[in-house]
Amino acid sequence: MNKKLKKLASLFLVLSLVFALSACGGNNGGSQPSTPSTSGDSGSSNSGDSGASGDSVTLKMANQHSSDTVANQLDQEMCKRIEEETDGRIKIELYSDSALGDYTNVFDELMVGTIDMAHISPVETYDSRVSVTMLPYLAFSYDELLKVYDEDGFLFGQLNEALGNLGIHLGGVFCEGFNGVGSMQELTNDAAPNAEKGAIIRSPMMDVYSLCLQDMGFRVSSMPYSDTYTAMQTGVVAGLAGGTAQVNYMTFRDLIKAFYDYRYIQEATMILFSQKTWDTFSAEDQETITKIIKETCEKAATMAEDANNEYMGKMEAEGIKVVTFTDEELAGFAESCRANVWPQLAKNYPDGFLEAVQESLS
Repeated sequence: MNKKLKKLASLFLVLSLVFALSACGGNNGGSQPSTPSTSGDSGSSNSGDSGASGDSVTLKMANQHSSDTVANQLDQEMCKRIEEETDGRIKIELYSDSALGDYTNVFDELMVGTIDMAHISPVETYDSRVSVTMLPYLAFSYDELLKVYDEDGFLFGQLNEALGNLGIHLGGVFCEGFNGVGSMQELTNDAAPNAEKGAIIRSPMMDVYSLCLQDMGFRVSSMPYSDTYTAMQTGVVAGLAGGTAQVNYMTFRDLIKAFYDYRYIQEATMILFSQKTWDTFSAEDQETITKIIKETCEKAATMAEDANNEYMGKMEAEGIKVVTFTDEELAGFAESCRANVWPQLAKNYPDGFLEAVQESLS
C-alpha cells in the first residue's frame, strides 16, 4: 500500500511540474496581449532611447481646449505627424477638454513626470518669467510674435531656462489670437493712448490687463468672464476686454455695437513636455518633434490671423462697426504701455528682466 501511495505521489509531482512549465512560458499564441509602453504613470517607463531601441512608447498629452477648437484640431494633426515621422516610435494619446485636470494641476504633473506632454496656459506660480508671453503689447502683429517666440530668441531662452529649472521642456509657444475691445457704444479718442475713451469696460482680474487698459484711456471694472454678459446687459459696464474677435462675435454680438482691434494682449498657450519624458527620446526624434511643433505654432499664428479677419467680417455683416488701426497707431499704444505699464509690472519679475525683454524687441 505504501509503495502505491509513493507512486501516486511521484506521478502527481511530475504532472504538477509539467503544468507549471506550460503556464510559465510556452504559449506563443498571444493569449495575453501586450500593453503598449506608457510613460504617464511615473514618467520613467519610457526606459532607454526610443530612437535607438526601436521600441514604441505611448505618451499622455493633456489639452485644456474644447474638442471643437482650432487649437485641438492642430494638436491632433501634430500628434499624428509625430507618430508618422518617428516611424511609430512615439505615439501620443490626446486628452482634450481638460480631461486630465485643470491646467495648473497638469503643470504640476509635468514637473514630476506623471503626465508626459501638455498644451496649456502658462503657470507663473514657481517662476514669474513663465507668464511673460502675456505681457501687454509684447507685439501687435503675428509676424512679430513669431519672431519674439522664435527658439533662438531671448524670450524663448528665458522661458526654456525657467521651465527647465522646474523639470519641464518647452516645445513651443502657441498663438491663439489677439484681444480687442467690444463696446456697446462708439468710443471717443479711440486711436490715442492715455486719452479718455468714454466707457467703463470689463477687464480680466489681472494687472497685465487692467493696467494696460487704463493706460489706453479706459475706465475698468475687473470681474470674472462668467459675469461679463450680465454686467453688460444691466449697464454695469459698456463693453469688454479679454476676448478675441471670435469671442466677441460668438458670445456678445447681440450686445456690442462696435469692435476695436487694439491687439493689446495675445492669448498665448504653450506646448510642453515633462523633462523626464523628453530625455528618453533620441536626438533624432527630439529634432523631428521640435520641427513639427515649430511648424504647428507657425500654422496656428496664420490661422489665428485668418480667424480674426473672418470674424471681424462677420461682425460687419451683423451691422457691428469694426475699427482697425494702422501700425503707427498700434505702435503708439505699445510705446506708451511699455513706458508706463511695464515698470509697474516689473515688481513681479526678476530685477532687470523686463528691461532685457524690451531691449531684445528693439
